[in-house]
Amino acid sequence: MIAQVNTYMTNYYDGMTPEQLILLLFKGALDRIELARQGIKENNPRKRGENLGKVIAIVSELNTSVNTEMQDEGTRFLRGLYGAILVELPKVSISNDISILDRTEKYITRLKDIWESDVMHKPRQVEEAVPKEKRAEPATIKRSIPPAPMPNVAAYGGQGSVKRLNSFSV
Repeated sequence: MIAQVNTYMTNYYDGMTPEQLILLLFKGALDRIELARQGIKENNPRKRGENLGKVIAIVSELNTSVNTEMQDEGTRFLRGLYGAILVELPKVSISNDISILDRTEKYITRLKDIWESDVMHKPRQVEEAVPKEKRAEPATIKRSIPPAPMPNVAAYGGQGSVKRLNSFSV
């Protein structure tokens, strides 16, 4: 039975495009962040540690998947972001600081959303943070700091194309 499951899983991943695999890594990281957070809240060091280790492994894989031949601003940004996440995540195992997980989750979620819309061509889904009745009229909303423009990149091993990383803010 185990051999059959292994064969199924191998075939499942072998049939995926590189773009789908990157998306799967983003989703896996988000799932493991949530489980690590639960481990902290439940005071379960094993659950926290196992899932934190898996998040670190996934982010490491995303970092090594970035095409090092490209030397544009977008590639440097991704490498820097993943590097910063990899420095911060191990601190959670000592401090149980959920804010680090929250921040990491926001970054990974934003990257996943950009990946889905620009590479996978899925429409963006905007979460409703403010109820409709409490929202200001669009004309009155002012943004104090505009998002930094990011160049077009095909950062992950040259596969796919992220058409825009503009408005990257968490």
